[in-house]
Amino acid sequence: MKKYSNEYLIEEIQLLAKKIGHTPRTTDFSHYSLVFKRFGSWKAFIEAAGLPEYSARKTKTKTIYSRYELAKAAQEQALVLRRAPNSKEFKYAHIVYEFFSNWDEFIKFTGLKPKERFFKDKKVYTSEELVAEVRVVEADLGRIPKCHEVPYGIYIAVRKQYGGWKSFLFKEGFSEKKPTINNGVYK
Repeated sequence: MKKYSNEYLIEEIQLLAKKIGHTPRTTDFSHYSLVFKRFGSWKAFIEAAGLPEYSARKTKTKTIYSRYELAKAAQEQALVLRRAPNSKEFKYAHIVYEFFSNWDEFIKFTGLKPKERFFKDKKVYTSEELVAEVRVVEADLGRIPKCHEVPYGIYIAVRKQYGGWKSFLFKEGFSEKKPTINNGVYK
């Protein structure tokens, strides 16, 4: 079992709160049992994280009257998530099924693409900027980062410019290992 620090747990709950738009409940957080052991209660943990107490009564939800208002709400959430929301993240998911037969039909209607990440401003990075960004992550970790440990936009830029993460590491002097070439041979 991994050992998570209190700081890590607090950071994770703050990120989750930002992602879902309200203070998470215990059912929203995967490490809730560890939270009870460390902080004594969910309320103490939420206070330590600096989040307001969750209350279903305090949360105001907008009334949705049409398919178009529902689609607009999904598009607004997609801007925050940088991808199409899934049914568990979308707070109006219960209404979706009144207008649409399934989730995929709804996502098609919104004009969003499921499982595709997007960015408001697509930045083109120079190789020097990519190296600098990866060096920052390397300094934080104290080792060469893995591809999933750098920001998603940086990883995509690396893949586009270098063909892959290992090629980037080798060409920019992070690693002395030459990348292997996959010739389409499956073992």
